[in-house]
Amino acid sequence: MFSLVALDVDGTIRSIERAVSDRTRTAINSVVDAGVTVTLATGRMFESAKRASSELGLTTPIACFQGARVVDPVSGAILWHRPLTRNMAGAALEALGSWDVEVVAYHGDEIYVTEMTPWVEAYVARNRVPFSLVDGRKALMADGHTRLLAVGDEDEVHRLEAHMRAAFDSTLYVTRSLPHFCEILHPDGGKDKALGWLCDHLGLDAGETVAFGNGYNDVQMLTWAGLGVAVGDAVPEVLEVADMVAPPFEEDGAARVLEQLLEEGKFG
Repeated sequence: MFSLVALDVDGTIRSIERAVSDRTRTAINSVVDAGVTVTLATGRMFESAKRASSELGLTTPIACFQGARVVDPVSGAILWHRPLTRNMAGAALEALGSWDVEVVAYHGDEIYVTEMTPWVEAYVARNRVPFSLVDGRKALMADGHTRLLAVGDEDEVHRLEAHMRAAFDSTLYVTRSLPHFCEILHPDGGKDKALGWLCDHLGLDAGETVAFGNGYNDVQMLTWAGLGVAVGDAVPEVLEVADMVAPPFEEDGAARVLEQLLEEGKFG
């Protein structure tokens, strides 16, 4: 029996072009009505994740910033947070060195950037996030950043991720949320860690969790969960670890699995 459902957002239940479908909303409501807790586990900043949670009528604490923070979407209270230390941020920034990427630091609900590029302009407008310009990457070194993000060409970011993982092993959590995004977080960050905290908070076990995802940053979460569900067109790494593969989100894959589990009496 499953008591917790964790949903990645982008590419799993919606996209920039396609909002959450009525079928998905109905399936989520039916799962909640069955007494199951539903939450979001997303790479989005809190304010963006909060909007997604509100659109679905969810009030459970949500895992945002790739799981580096768990926040009550109603009160805004931070319940669990694993920020980078100044030393971690400094080491990561030094390792980024001369890599051809844009670097963004997330602190609170604000971002810090070294230049106002077209990508930054679009990101700020899309996410409605306040930003500050700083003078060079060294100025990004500080205590308490929730994450660092390196944005660049897909091949460059692929190589960068491999470089950063080899350089830091277990001392930093490095992942790609999108092919052109390399994210750097506290080693205790990650969606699986955040959901582990939430399970403890709710008195549940990992085995009682169904997790849905599609990206590189969902691998650990799907491995950790009692039932890991890859949404159809997920990256190969996610498909390899998934217990079940749903149709693509354009075909309401997550909703179909939730409906199936309800029919089989797997929730309660």
